[in-house]
Amino acid sequence: SLKDCAVLCAGCVLCRINDDDPALFGEKVTLKQQNLTVHYLCLLTSCGVYQRGKENEGILGFLVDDIRQEVRRSSHLTCVSCKKKGACVGCNVRSCRQMVHFPCGRNLSFISQFTEPFPSYCKNHAPSQSLSVDPNISLPQSCSVCLDSLDPVLSYSVLKCPSCHASWFHRDCVQRQAFSAGLFFFKCTLCNNKDRFQQEMLRMGIYIPERDASWELESDAYSDLLEVYKHCDSPSCLCEHGRSHSSIRGFVLLCSLQNVKKNTVSNWFLNAAPLLLEIM
Repeated sequence: SLKDCAVLCAGCVLCRINDDDPALFGEKVTLKQQNLTVHYLCLLTSCGVYQRGKENEGILGFLVDDIRQEVRRSSHLTCVSCKKKGACVGCNVRSCRQMVHFPCGRNLSFISQFTEPFPSYCKNHAPSQSLSVDPNISLPQSCSVCLDSLDPVLSYSVLKCPSCHASWFHRDCVQRQAFSAGLFFFKCTLCNNKDRFQQEMLRMGIYIPERDASWELESDAYSDLLEVYKHCDSPSCLCEHGRSHSSIRGFVLLCSLQNVKKNTVSNWFLNAAPLLLEIM
């Protein structure tokens, strides 16, 4: 219905933005009956709302009444970026009064740390990385995730691996990598360090979902790997049962040029260095 479509297309009640980019803003969740839509990361970083329910209550443990109360509280606060009301993310330094919407904070180099108690820091108080490598060593000129060029100057937009120092990447690139890989597979693309790499990325405001990798969650993701080629491609098949015949147990020679059954292999195919596989 038109009403349901309006609810699904509604913007987040906290940041007022309709963008649906889970890697950057978290999952966009909608409760139709309550006419409520919100980004998950907006909930995690908001100063006045806490996860007081169970995972299956409200929105991932954030109760609907608590969310509405946070909307009312933030309606009096102005975002220092867009100058609009509804700023619910504030710098964790008490003396600092900067408030932003979560997406606006990205434009002002805000860093939100996605570990308890989920603090956020403005550009003036945010954590930073140091070079700590031999100045004579040449620095990488490309992102180790997207492989596009980058300026090797550490900043909000450019981060590096704390272990190998050779892996530098754009913030958005490593955030999308983290969202895809999840907690169990997120690691440096060059040195494969996992523990130290994840700790540093969390410190620098990268959100790492506590789940398996996205490619592991797809149904029948590896079904193609279980399929066995069962057709003889020899120009002259000698099998009396035809090209598509496959015995229950036997051997097949996979040539680098063609797939042939063992009883049609000629010296020409053997000279092509085939790989012998046993199929059950």
